[in-house]
Amino acid sequence: MSPLHCAFSKEKSKECNKLKLGNYDADGIIYKRDKYWNVSATILSQASVLLLSSKLDAQTPHKYAKHLLGSLDGGNKELITVDYSVHGAFFWTQLDEENPMSEVCGMKILGSYVKSKGDLASLDKSCLDEMPGFNMTLQIDHQNAYFGTDDAYDGIINSSSGSS
Repeated sequence: MSPLHCAFSKEKSKECNKLKLGNYDADGIIYKRDKYWNVSATILSQASVLLLSSKLDAQTPHKYAKHLLGSLDGGNKELITVDYSVHGAFFWTQLDEENPMSEVCGMKILGSYVKSKGDLASLDKSCLDEMPGFNMTLQIDHQNAYFGTDDAYDGIINSSSGSS
């Protein structure tokens, strides 16, 4: 049982009661189940769905994007997966890893989707081939600021870097 669920819903189940989180003077935040609860969304014949997910997204794991794609009722849908991006792959898929202001692949794909009026067959995904590979190299200023060294991997602290 999720402690947050117990705290916000004020549920009085045996599991939630053990946590002692719902004892406050306010209404619980809970919605009654309606006809849309636990029902897959249906993609209308004139519509399409585009999802973009990253395998390195720790906030919204990629498995949930795959689950969402599978649960959508209809065939006009596509999940585009990037290997090395963080949460918000539409915004954090720079084509030049050295320049955070460079073109963003996710936005190029979104622009193509809008320009093609949602036609997934016409979607330009060519920027995916231009995405930089996985790189664990840290910028020198970050190494100094966070680790007090010019080389975060050699273990020698630079006491003149100003970091303590």
